[in-house]
Amino acid sequence: MTLTSPRATTPATRPIPRPDLKSALRWSLRQAAPAVSMKLGARTGDTFARFNVDRALQRNPLPVYDQLRAQGPIVPGRYMMTTARHDVSYQLLRHESFRSGIPDEMLPKPLRRLLAWAEDPLAVPFTERPTMIMENGQTHLRIRRVASRAFTPKAIDALRARTEEIADELLDRMEHKHRDGSVADIVEEYAGTLPVLVIADILGVPADLQPTFMTWGDRILQIAALGVPYRTYRDIEGALREMNGWFLEHFAELRRNPGDNLLSRMVAASDDEGRSGAGLSEQELMQTAGLLLFAGFETTVNLIGSGTLRLLAHPDQLEILRAQPEYWRTAIDEMLRLDGPVQITARYPVEDVVIQGVKVPRGRMVATLLAGANRDPAAFPDPNRFDVTRANAKEHLALGAGVHICLGASLARMEGEVGLGRLFERFPNLAKAGEPTLGPNALLRGYVHVPARLGEVTARQL
Repeated sequence: MTLTSPRATTPATRPIPRPDLKSALRWSLRQAAPAVSMKLGARTGDTFARFNVDRALQRNPLPVYDQLRAQGPIVPGRYMMTTARHDVSYQLLRHESFRSGIPDEMLPKPLRRLLAWAEDPLAVPFTERPTMIMENGQTHLRIRRVASRAFTPKAIDALRARTEEIADELLDRMEHKHRDGSVADIVEEYAGTLPVLVIADILGVPADLQPTFMTWGDRILQIAALGVPYRTYRDIEGALREMNGWFLEHFAELRRNPGDNLLSRMVAASDDEGRSGAGLSEQELMQTAGLLLFAGFETTVNLIGSGTLRLLAHPDQLEILRAQPEYWRTAIDEMLRLDGPVQITARYPVEDVVIQGVKVPRGRMVATLLAGANRDPAAFPDPNRFDVTRANAKEHLALGAGVHICLGASLARMEGEVGLGRLFERFPNLAKAGEPTLGPNALLRGYVHVPARLGEVTARQL
């Protein structure tokens, strides 16, 4: 089995799918219309719209965060209200009146009916209901209660050894490939593959199918971008159908022959809860499995990529970790604070709410700039400084807060600690070999290429 991410085919090289009225409607409402709206809003100076379409702002948003904090706790806007303050963001994410997702009234009833008519159960992305991150109240708690059975501290500890094994295999390959001193790509050859293989273990994906899973991941993750072309959107939906069709067969197999993996335990937990009416439907199980794959992948690949660059730029902090490895956990939280993968999340209240003197009307969306909150000097002194010993680093909001806090937070931290620790242990003289490439996604910040030379290699301890 190859352990490098296979990106052999793209929408440009795969067969063109036949036109489909329902898929065109889904694309229009989910991609084309929001993209046009954001472009128009950006021309008028709307902050939220600019974050979605302005590449210069995406590369360096820090001045805008400072401006927003200076304007007040919550700043009005054309599409959404916005906050970049840590205390306001924390309060809002934990407030019992605020909900995740998009209120139904934002889309007129005729359009909601059209979208329901056009729905394809096998092509629903993990960013849409009934995924856990978009549900609220008892539905959210029911799904989360079942999914959390797979993420106990004991389960995460058991995964550490497997994560170390996968990391070592990937580093072996990198070492062998670049013995001639050629330039390696930390994301392409390591960070982009490690979390997918760990998640594949969690989901019980057979070894011979794991390369296919990585290909599905590459194709489907494009859904997180805004305004993808129709042809790309059709390819995304094709990958979703392939993956979700496999999941449905996989659930049936896990019921017949339970495996020693986290998804097997989740399916069993759902069936147990189902006897009391609290289990998950096949659609909910499918959405949750997809969410585990993509949320687990996106957080960790970005953490390892940006964390590598942080440590290369701050050798003094790397020396602290080498001398005092007990600071690795704090270092991971500091990396998440400064370079959290999820830049923005949104909430809306189900009733009029006043937050620090600002009225948020019922149903009005508020964009919480997590990356801005994590740079708030009121919460983190000298907020732009990278400090692996920062006492309150764990107070960041990169993984959310409240009932919707990231379910896989402990898994992401463990993978980041293992992935970065193993990388710098094996290649103590790792060095940049060119400028990294920041990905095009406005909401999920991360590097798609981190070129580096491996330098002198430390012998692997067997």
